[in-house]
Amino acid sequence: MTDAQRALTGRVQGVHGNSLTLVRPSGYLWEAVADQCWAASPEERASLTPRGAVRIISTSPGKPHPALE
Repeated sequence: MTDAQRALTGRVQGVHGNSLTLVRPSGYLWEAVADQCWAASPEERASLTPRGAVRIISTSPGKPHPALE
């Protein structure tokens, strides 16, 4: 899910009424109102993996670290 208020994408860990608990791969947890979230796009979902993060964040024309290939 993507949280519009924080512009973060995470996996839903829990649902509490209209509130979602979301988690990033790093373990960072936060709560978001379900009405302000939407299903993540393929690009947003890719940011949840190390390989995807390199592809999305990197501005270098170089290759990613071999461990990420």
